[in-house]
Amino acid sequence: MDSSVNISETSETESLEEPRSLNYSFWVGALTIRGSAFPRVVVDILKFGVLAFLIVLTATLAKAKFDVVLAIPFSVLSAAGAVLGLLLVLRTNAGYDRWWEARKLWGGIVNQSRNLGVIASSYGPPSGEWRNQFIRWTAVMPHVIRCSLREDPTLTEISRLVGRANAKRVSEAAHMPTFVATIIAQMLSEGRREGMSRYAFLQAEQQRSMVIDYLGGCERIRNTPLARASAIQVRQFIFMFLVALPFALMNEFAESTTFSIAGLDFNHGIYLIPLFVMLLALPMLSLDRIGMELQNPFDTRRMDHLPLDAICHTIERNLMEVLKNDALATEEGFVLETMQLDPEMAALIAKGNARDTLIS
Repeated sequence: MDSSVNISETSETESLEEPRSLNYSFWVGALTIRGSAFPRVVVDILKFGVLAFLIVLTATLAKAKFDVVLAIPFSVLSAAGAVLGLLLVLRTNAGYDRWWEARKLWGGIVNQSRNLGVIASSYGPPSGEWRNQFIRWTAVMPHVIRCSLREDPTLTEISRLVGRANAKRVSEAAHMPTFVATIIAQMLSEGRREGMSRYAFLQAEQQRSMVIDYLGGCERIRNTPLARASAIQVRQFIFMFLVALPFALMNEFAESTTFSIAGLDFNHGIYLIPLFVMLLALPMLSLDRIGMELQNPFDTRRMDHLPLDAICHTIERNLMEVLKNDALATEEGFVLETMQLDPEMAALIAKGNARDTLIS
């Protein structure tokens, strides 16, 4: 008796222990190059550094030969820098809003797909074949939406789920998501005739319509980029600011020590100006690039594109598990191996995946 009490007390104590802290390292994030905008802007940064060096060299020669000072007060650029920073923040926020809206739309696709699968399994007609085919076509829908948004002709998942003949029919459609949505609607109509309740039919039809609405939102984001005139203007402002910056920094390094070459006096300090220009160009060009990259969160060539492959496979895994646990479908011959899943996907369906909560 005492031992059982001790065991229960121990388990309660263990359950009350504080969770382990998450290991977030500032230095890992600060020094990580992969996944950042730096590789995509480094060439432009170097170009601005070379341009700044040429400006400094020209200003030095003009001072030595013609006694002309090519410099402007630094305070002139202070207000311009503040305005430019605000424009860059607004541009980045506009791009992030599109990225986050796209993620919310795909969260809706995840939820409605699961709802369709649960409704079909719980309230569908007493036909294992119908449930089998309906849930498979529901699993096809996210894959088709992904391929349509990315203009990707690869339909491997569709062939695996509903067969090569049906995959070919889908690929030949002018708009693949609409074609699949029509098949799902026709199957719902068939299910209603075979005994599906009116309430379940209306709920399933509502979920199907919502998936189409989410698809329309994604297509709106993909087909409507941010105003081109705004992007051009911001980049022109960046160019003018970084070109004017060396002239403003000339006075800051005017008192540095000099050395002579061929009778011309050169200043040590002013040759640090290109370095300062490149350091300032890094955040400006990076923010501009991030704002541009986030415009289309579906394109795999973009930085931080949405993980649509992982999301679609999560939906498929969830729906196949619903189908696997459907007693009626199992009785009529549903076997997991007959779906020709690859070993990795079959293993995920069998044991679950803790990352689902992070993906969807």
